[in-house]
Amino acid sequence: MTEFDADVIVVGCGPVGVMAALRCTQRGLSVIAIDKDTEVYPLPRAIGMDDEIQQLVARAGLGEELASFSSTMGGGEFVNAAGERVVGIELPEGTVGPLGFPPMVTFDQPSFERSLRRAAIAAGVDMRLGLEAIAIDNMGDGIYLQLLEGSEELSLSARWLIGADGAKSTIRSLLGIEMIDQGFDQTWLVVDVTLLDPDLELPRLARQHCDPARITTLIPGFGTRRRWEFQLQPGESREEMLTEDAIVQLLSPWGTSAQLQVDRAAVYRFHASVAECFNQGSVFLAGDAAHQMPPFNGQGMCSGMRDAENLAWKLAQVGSGATRSILDTYDAERRPHATAQVVHAVDAGLLIEAIAHDGEAALESGYGQRPFPNLEHGVVDGDHFAVGRPLWEPADGQGPTGDGWHLIRCDVADPVPNLWRQLGAQVHDVSADAYPGLAEPGVTVVVRPDRYVAAVTRDLTATTDLFAPTLEGVSA
Repeated sequence: MTEFDADVIVVGCGPVGVMAALRCTQRGLSVIAIDKDTEVYPLPRAIGMDDEIQQLVARAGLGEELASFSSTMGGGEFVNAAGERVVGIELPEGTVGPLGFPPMVTFDQPSFERSLRRAAIAAGVDMRLGLEAIAIDNMGDGIYLQLLEGSEELSLSARWLIGADGAKSTIRSLLGIEMIDQGFDQTWLVVDVTLLDPDLELPRLARQHCDPARITTLIPGFGTRRRWEFQLQPGESREEMLTEDAIVQLLSPWGTSAQLQVDRAAVYRFHASVAECFNQGSVFLAGDAAHQMPPFNGQGMCSGMRDAENLAWKLAQVGSGATRSILDTYDAERRPHATAQVVHAVDAGLLIEAIAHDGEAALESGYGQRPFPNLEHGVVDGDHFAVGRPLWEPADGQGPTGDGWHLIRCDVADPVPNLWRQLGAQVHDVSADAYPGLAEPGVTVVVRPDRYVAAVTRDLTATTDLFAPTLEGVSA
């Protein structure tokens, strides 16, 4: 049997890579995480986190820390050039979603990354910074990674590698995996500021200012942070728009330099693309290395976090004896789901454009009306509306805990099939009012380690037989 340096090597120590490393380690795998940079990038890039990812952060043990550097978002709106609302929603203070968390929070990314790194190292992740991947040997039963540390070459080996090294992914390039364009490409100026004047009146909600003269996004960040995103017009250059005079002029409708301190300004390409495949042999892509989307729905980092959790539990299952075939479901599940999120974000961008030119009539365009995607392939079965979606919190707020499988039963007396015992599944006998519309008499809800509903069934034996070829061999 081949001896490896670790079960998993993670390339890229941004939030997605470190979350993947942390969750693999928490599930019993040995992990080496590397990055060519030696420090956390000091300024925010991602800014929004939905309730599903807040729940994941809490399961990883960082919920209280997240609360110390995040703020609840009060809703969102699309307004016309005159600032009049075309469509939007305001959430009452204290609103929580079905997962038990606010629908969206804004957060300070550097603080989040430092928190993640501390937790990963404390959990046992071997984090090595200042290393750059230069070559990879992707074998059937493992990988060998060639690295540079300064001018010195070295190598590491592992059963699996996760490439979470960003939009310009070295790992993706080394594997020759192409990105498939999704038909959206715009250039925007992003300006992060600190509010210096506490009396300055700014929108409380995330706002899409649909002005044909200059489409603009305004996002209330954590604490006194604010973000503006300005769409560049034809003929405007990156260099021109990054000048102090240009930035002051763009911000002038909202405040002066004495009221708004510019912390960061950068020109970004808002692009939509998805990798042609998310895994090749023993290598898996996650986060921006696998998919890129415009930021209008705040799902870029969130989608990467879903990659991390989806992959971590499956690698751990194979590490415990499951067949290799479960790893094939990573691409089958995550690529269609991420693609749907990319298209969803593109739709939001097209809706902004349509409102800018057609006003309220643009709401009939159909843009922005797609439902949030669910998992349709992989370790899921059945057409119940809950299948392929995260399990919501029960009426009493006391949902399942831990990172394993769960069987939620309502008036079911049949013995639990042996497979679920082997998996260490927790069995929860609940009343019908615990999960209205889900836990009906005679029903068993099968919940995966990533807290997604795998099946809602009245015949657990048949469902077990369906999943067994993928899950058999696992020891609790």
